[in-house]
Amino acid sequence: MAKTQSNLPASYWELQKKQKSISAFLFILLFVFYLAAFGLLLAVILLGTQVFLPGSNPFSSPHFYLYAAGIISIAAAVTVINFLQAKKTGTSYILSNLRAYPPDPGDRYHLSFINVADEMKISSGLPRLKTYIIPSVNVNSLSLLDRDNIPAIAVTEGLLAEASRDELQAVVAHEVAHITKGDTFLFTLICSLTAFYEKLKDSLEKEPEYQQGPQLSRSSHRSTSAPLAYVASSISFLLIKFLTMLVSQNRELLADATAVELSRDPAALSRIIYKAWVANSYLGDTSILMPLFLVPPDSKEIADSSWSRLFNTHPPVEKRLGLLAAMIHRSVEEIKNEVRHQEKLREESRRVIKASTEGDSPEKEKAILNLKEQAENELHKTEVWEIRQAKGQWAGPYTLGALISLPAFSPAVRVRNLKENREGQAREFPQIRFALYRQVKNQPVDPASVNRCPVCQAPLQKSFYEGVQTKTCPVCSGRLVSMEDIEKILARQEYDFSPQLKEKASLYQEALLDPGKRNTTFPQKKLKPCPSCGLQLAVKPFNYYYVFPVYKCYKCRVIWFEPDELEILQLLFKGRDE
Repeated sequence: MAKTQSNLPASYWELQKKQKSISAFLFILLFVFYLAAFGLLLAVILLGTQVFLPGSNPFSSPHFYLYAAGIISIAAAVTVINFLQAKKTGTSYILSNLRAYPPDPGDRYHLSFINVADEMKISSGLPRLKTYIIPSVNVNSLSLLDRDNIPAIAVTEGLLAEASRDELQAVVAHEVAHITKGDTFLFTLICSLTAFYEKLKDSLEKEPEYQQGPQLSRSSHRSTSAPLAYVASSISFLLIKFLTMLVSQNRELLADATAVELSRDPAALSRIIYKAWVANSYLGDTSILMPLFLVPPDSKEIADSSWSRLFNTHPPVEKRLGLLAAMIHRSVEEIKNEVRHQEKLREESRRVIKASTEGDSPEKEKAILNLKEQAENELHKTEVWEIRQAKGQWAGPYTLGALISLPAFSPAVRVRNLKENREGQAREFPQIRFALYRQVKNQPVDPASVNRCPVCQAPLQKSFYEGVQTKTCPVCSGRLVSMEDIEKILARQEYDFSPQLKEKASLYQEALLDPGKRNTTFPQKKLKPCPSCGLQLAVKPFNYYYVFPVYKCYKCRVIWFEPDELEILQLLFKGRDE
């Protein structure tokens, strides 16, 4: 234990002192970068003017001092602006770019991460340590300084799903090692400095949400901002390369060694690094954040060469694995075989989920069909509203929730109640006024239909699936899932699936590849009310990659999966990785 503490800062104040030294060092380097960049740019411009104005020498002694003073002033001003902006908003940009959010103690995967982080915080002597979750199925982690200068560790949903507890401890220990040695502050500051230009590029490339004028003006806007966005992106790339050249790859190796001292398990750390490397750890367009990651997105391309050591912040993964394996007198291939063996054991231990109708008796299937028919008839009884369109035609009939959900609906639009045989503006009907009032108060349009299956109207029951809380229909096996929890479910693989479900998934896969088969493969969906708010569920593709239709409520941020749809989605996602 004494050996571990000897490699850590003596106190938190010593860590803050080291951060100030790093800040001063980076400020000087940033000034040198801008001094060289602007000096070279202005020299090219002045030499160009000399071509058009022969006889003038912009670098003669009367003008040279003015040139030098101008370059120093510009470089100093840009350095101060960039540095202050990075300190103020850099971390916020990083967290928002990764869509990171605090863990949910009610989620057992998240709770395990919270507990491990608390253990490592005590072991390392850190006074505070925040935790974040990155909603991605990829395997990776990072450490950074939060907005209020508090150290934080973020892990992906994929890492929580793939890592055993000892591997999770090793990952957290690795990130804590970066924090205690000042690497986290250095990397966060480097990424924040380059984020300034990434934000500038994003603002230039972003189309205005509402833009007036002809199409020509929009094209002109894009053509005008495109070169500026390219310049901002180029500066960001050059700056990150310039600063990473000065960061030694030994920092990662030292963090691995310190993590072993904290967790006492080099095998666990080597296994999770290998898992992240195999998964390629891609997290989207996060090139400026590569110094922060446990394994950078381009890790498979990193070789042990002079060029790699010059421009990469991480050493090759094979080198890291070799050093960790040597600590326990094992080979890298043995570590890889252990990972494969673990995965095989996990597959064998998974409980098999069957299709919703698999094993059901004919009597049960008939009873479910009767319930669905009854629910359909009850729904038709409430379809008593029609809306007048722009050309004077009446559209409908709709339920009250479906009527309010229409894009053309407003309190001033003319509607007709078929049951009352009455016509007028929507605001004149008390049912509509009460429904709109309940909407404003975030209450359901029809309290009687709350928490009921939109297909068979059976009361929904709380359940857990892949460690995520959902609502399930006990009759038809439909499932209500929050949109924010989809990444968790796709990342986690606690279950295996029956041959019948796999056959269904293969049919879906064929239909996704062949649009001609979609109408016959994907079920035709009728409009249904949302179990949470009562508004009409929208029938939309799950996403641009998996275009099979599902029920979505954008107000409640939930998706209603009909029987077997969620399981099929998991199989399709798993098949894509394979």
